[in-house]
Amino acid sequence: MLEKIRALLADAGDKKAFFKRIAFFMPALDYRYKAIEKAYDAAEKASENKKRDGGEPVSEHWRAVALILIVYLRVKDYCLIVAAILHDIVEDDPTWTIERIAREFGDEVAALVEWLTKPAREFPDEAERNKAYHERFDYAPREFFLIKLSDRLHNLVTLWSCDEEKRLRKIEETKQYYLPFAEKHLILLHEIEEAIRVLEEKK
Repeated sequence: MLEKIRALLADAGDKKAFFKRIAFFMPALDYRYKAIEKAYDAAEKASENKKRDGGEPVSEHWRAVALILIVYLRVKDYCLIVAAILHDIVEDDPTWTIERIAREFGDEVAALVEWLTKPAREFPDEAERNKAYHERFDYAPREFFLIKLSDRLHNLVTLWSCDEEKRLRKIEETKQYYLPFAEKHLILLHEIEEAIRVLEEKK
């Protein structure tokens, strides 16, 4: 199951391959295609030369999250795709705010990105911010979980380059906060369970 997801991500590792996937269900002159393209370019610029903890480019992550959503979960709603691409942009680039996303991509996308963004303004303390973020899950719409669980799955399958302490922390966090909602909404439940099992067997 995880090998299928890894193959999918390897198969669409650049902009041309990514938009070839979009072209299967949307023509290039469609305003929705243009919005996805605009979001891709914005995220690419915001994550330029930035690396994740494991050393891989940040751009690989948001592209992977969008691909899991599009190909694996078969989501074709352009607002969800745009939000998946932009899900980390507010945390990665201080020039991007929820208000700016609303202006450039509309209120529906902005609302989704706000659900996906940890509330730094309201909770400057990191521990308090994480607690508030996870407690919001009880009130989040299903569309949020389509993106968030895709995000968490990709985080899990790329944890091997991180230190053991972080891997263990992410496994426990996933069991506590993510698996219950994967089961409730039937979104990537078996894939996330398998990713955890593989990590626990090899740690």
